[in-house]
Amino acid sequence: MKRWICMALATGLFAFTSCSNDDDGGDKTGADCQTCTTSFEGVESQADYCDNGNGTYTVIESNGQETTQDIPDGTNFDNIIADLELTGNCQ
Repeated sequence: MKRWICMALATGLFAFTSCSNDDDGGDKTGADCQTCTTSFEGVESQADYCDNGNGTYTVIESNGQETTQDIPDGTNFDNIIADLELTGNCQ
């Protein structure tokens, strides 16, 4: 009987455990993210830029739309942020 109780508890623990790959893509709190406000011809826009750590970054616009882009060869995420800061401010 004790064995069945232990098995039931162990199964319950596995049922409520998830892997990081199961998480929604919209929550980038663990990623290296910068919020950038840029201005072009008097129009300001704000977006979050998140380094995915795999050679890509995700842009999350203020309306919630997400776009994942490749980081070009010969550059890195910090260079992308530095380019954005030429037309605005990133934090």
